[in-house]
Amino acid sequence: MTTERFVIELCRITGMESDGIYAKGRKNGWLEAEDEISKDRPLTRKNAARIFHMYLLKVLHVNDLDISGAKDLRDLYDCRICANHIAQAYMRGIMNARELKRDGGFLWFDLNGTDDDEEVMAQLSRFSSIADCSLI
Repeated sequence: MTTERFVIELCRITGMESDGIYAKGRKNGWLEAEDEISKDRPLTRKNAARIFHMYLLKVLHVNDLDISGAKDLRDLYDCRICANHIAQAYMRGIMNARELKRDGGFLWFDLNGTDDDEEVMAQLSRFSSIADCSLI
């Protein structure tokens, strides 16, 4: 899925107008210029986590969770800037870890990896459930 389609789908499930969303999203602090510049590129997992997390913070005003439970992700701090974004998406159950080895192997997030459209739609659905709860 491209970044643009992801942003449009996020707007759709949250009831937000998608016209002019890049400018509005940057102004509100949940999108970055990179999102618009690379809108036609495949969405990386770390960028999806960042957008989910920043939307929760800036639009829905949801407080961060304690991220100590995300310590099982072996690549969590491979990107120190996005570590909290990844941890928040993981701890909230929006995005799942990947298991490298069976039988007690280690978990990784795969920061620069991508998910197929079906998985991204499942993530958006899980996000929608969290977003609906935060509006109550």
